[in-house]
Amino acid sequence: MFETVLNESIILRAQKKCLVNIVIHNLRDWADDKHGTVDDKAFGGGAGMILKVNVIDHALHDLKCKIKSAYLDGRRVKCKVIITDPRGKTFNQPKAKQFSKIDNLIIICGHYGGVDERVLELVDEAISIGDFVLTGGEIPAMAITDAVVRLIPDVINAQSLQSETHSQKNYTQYPQYTRPEIFKPQSIKTKKALDVPKVLLSGNHKLIEEWRRNF
Repeated sequence: MFETVLNESIILRAQKKCLVNIVIHNLRDWADDKHGTVDDKAFGGGAGMILKVNVIDHALHDLKCKIKSAYLDGRRVKCKVIITDPRGKTFNQPKAKQFSKIDNLIIICGHYGGVDERVLELVDEAISIGDFVLTGGEIPAMAITDAVVRLIPDVINAQSLQSETHSQKNYTQYPQYTRPEIFKPQSIKTKKALDVPKVLLSGNHKLIEEWRRNF
């Protein structure tokens, strides 16, 4: 599920340039029984299975040790642990920028009926991508990864990033058009002209820039 998304386009190029290293970990590798059990029924009853706190704690301990040992120069390493959780802070562009400056970001994907509440004591932050229900935290984790990787220096041209939607507070990118100049749609019925704004065809760069700023 992850490999399909993380080995495409900008994220793939960033990894090939060694600008980012993305590692997918299987929580079952830290299970404490031969069956690879990572979840259990909730105390008090209820629907769904709950991810176990001891398994996640074991995984985090090992990963943090590996991260620390990877830096042989002994410098202090920024490491942040987040979990995808519907009750968490809503993910946005400022949060993506914040995460892009962290050396190591560990994302725990919630799944099944949720996670043992004590897991929230083991993480730095809970993150939500919106008020809706998904099968698991894998898709939110991939969305967070995509948004963060693009902001890592040299992954995307800095000038291109500055003109993107949400690159500044309350900023959305201006409308853009391409050929054909005159367009009559077939898929919808409309009397509205869908032609390219005349200012964009004027060749007057000052007027075009002003139109884009005022949109």
